[in-house]
Amino acid sequence: MIQNPVFTIKKFDFDSSLVDEFNNIHYVKDLWPIVYILSDGNVNEAYIGETTDAYARMSSHLKNNIKNKLTAIHLISSEKFNKSATLDIESNLIKYISGDGQYKLINGNIGLV
Repeated sequence: MIQNPVFTIKKFDFDSSLVDEFNNIHYVKDLWPIVYILSDGNVNEAYIGETTDAYARMSSHLKNNIKNKLTAIHLISSEKFNKSATLDIESNLIKYISGDGQYKLINGNIGLV
């Protein structure tokens, strides 16, 4: 886990047990805006997203035939986040990570919101 006064990044396995893990994170339980990165280090694929309803969003991703092959989620949260901020962070992460070239992004957009 990475933590500083402004934000926290927590890593979890991306599988059906994730919902139980989310019950311990007040930003998820209280429907705060969050940013997340789904990834699989073996094939270097990733998906970057943002949501205010992580339960519904992850349930949808776990049912998706492409995204459910990813194995980890990095959840980025902060008491300072609002919807506008998470949209900007998501957009910038998509641009930075696609430009870096280490991960193939499976996002349907190129960071434009």
